[in-house]
Amino acid sequence: MMIACCIPMLVIVGILVGTGAAGSGAILFALICLGAMALMMFAMPGRHNH
Repeated sequence: MMIACCIPMLVIVGILVGTGAAGSGAILFALICLGAMALMMFAMPGRHNH
């Protein structure tokens, strides 16, 4: 569920980079955020067979 919350951010970053309004650093920031969310999701106790 947490990773699904990052999808709109990734779409917006893709649009901004595509139009030239943001640089490639924005993609790196978005991917780091996605990785952090995935790490937190898998670090939480419980089953992960979604």
